[in-house]
Amino acid sequence: MSFFDSEKLQASQKANLELLQQLNSKVLKGFEQITTLQISTLRTISEENFSNASKLFAARDPQTFTSVLGTIAHPAQQAERALEYGRQVYDLVSSLQADLAKLGESQVARGTQQVQELVEEIAKNAPAGSESAVAVLKSAVETAGNVLETAQKTAKQAAEIAENGIAAAASAAGQATREATKATGTRSK
Repeated sequence: MSFFDSEKLQASQKANLELLQQLNSKVLKGFEQITTLQISTLRTISEENFSNASKLFAARDPQTFTSVLGTIAHPAQQAERALEYGRQVYDLVSSLQADLAKLGESQVARGTQQVQELVEEIAKNAPAGSESAVAVLKSAVETAGNVLETAQKTAKQAAEIAENGIAAAASAAGQATREATKATGTRSK
């Protein structure tokens, strides 16, 4: 009597390798996207800074210098850009997290199925008189599955609450930045 089917074991190993490959691919893709965003942002900031420096160096008198400085110094605009960058990073990380969570859920479902199959195999091959022990084992597996399912649901809800909170905070920060810009603009006129 053997509980291990070599074909099932080989199929499981193949599935695990495929899962690792998918995880690797998703993580590298996410890393690549964030790196691309960082390089693009750095390039834009560098170009703007050099352009602004050229404008300032071209000023020949203090009045022109002050005028040019006034046209390039916009803290509210810089804050808005920083918020947008943060939103983009958050979107990329959230997308990666969702992809990894889906892979994890499918792996958990597959693992749960395998455990249930093993318990059924044990039940088939159990000696006479061990029905109560098998029933306890089945009940324990079912309870563990329910706990896992509840934990997954709770984690999803927590992630949704956090995402909504972050979105609300980003929206409020953006609104505050716009209002501060308007207030600064009205005072300087």
